[in-house]
Amino acid sequence: MNKANGAQGFNLNQLISDRYPELTKSEKIIANFIRKNQEEAAFLSAGEISERLNLSEATIVRFARKLDFESYPAMRAALQDNFRRRVTHSSRLRGRLQDMVSEGDVLERLTATEIDYLSQAVLSIDRNEMKKAVDLLRQHQRIFVFGLGPSIPLVGLMELRLRRFGKDIVPLICSGRELIESLITLQSTDLVFVICFFDQNPALQLLLDYSRQAGCKTIILTDTLGSILGDCVDVVLAAQRGPVGEFHSLVVPMTVINALLLTYASEEQDQIMPLLDKLDALREKLNRFTSQRNG
Repeated sequence: MNKANGAQGFNLNQLISDRYPELTKSEKIIANFIRKNQEEAAFLSAGEISERLNLSEATIVRFARKLDFESYPAMRAALQDNFRRRVTHSSRLRGRLQDMVSEGDVLERLTATEIDYLSQAVLSIDRNEMKKAVDLLRQHQRIFVFGLGPSIPLVGLMELRLRRFGKDIVPLICSGRELIESLITLQSTDLVFVICFFDQNPALQLLLDYSRQAGCKTIILTDTLGSILGDCVDVVLAAQRGPVGEFHSLVVPMTVINALLLTYASEEQDQIMPLLDKLDALREKLNRFTSQRNG
């Protein structure tokens, strides 16, 4: 294993400085971009960097090899690993708290920030991808919804709404053996909806790999992983939640999910409205039984 691939938290700036004299003019452009934008570059594909810098993807690959990486994905993986070690949960929260407190009223500042992020999300979401996602929701009866950690409430939101819309929902909110127990029933006629941000974990990799084997359609709602996992899924809903290194709320992804569900509901009103009427009737009956018992 070479120096770059084997380092535990390598110093990118030092690595680039050591090799800088050996780089071509184009490779130096890449070096300067990555050095100044390490957080963003860690989640960009070679194609995205080449498009931004007006260079060929082959040049990006050669640059990575000049730094002793086997490939550009290997360099990007090292950048991501280095970034995760540097940007911990506590550091992200600490940074957000410092910004909030230093600029006055926390509620006012947080609200303004979330509005800004929502505005960015409006621009970043591909409407064609949204339409594809709605079409897949309409076409599939059983939907597996995956999300871990902070994404679990979003899984719960989708489970509640889609179940009321008449869908069969399988929530996937655990990793390890619990995930495997649920996956064994996955079939090609099912839809997989993945909610994940920032981190690729073994459970996610297993789910995507097994979904491909089963022949399932897959949707992913993410912020930074679209370019990395885009080839593994059918639809990417890329919702930007602000700078990668900051503490993030669920406002942006929750808004995207609500927009998705409302669009679906508007196109399936004839099916959904009778189900909601039945739900209201059952609630009314339950209330009567409860009143009689308490009376």
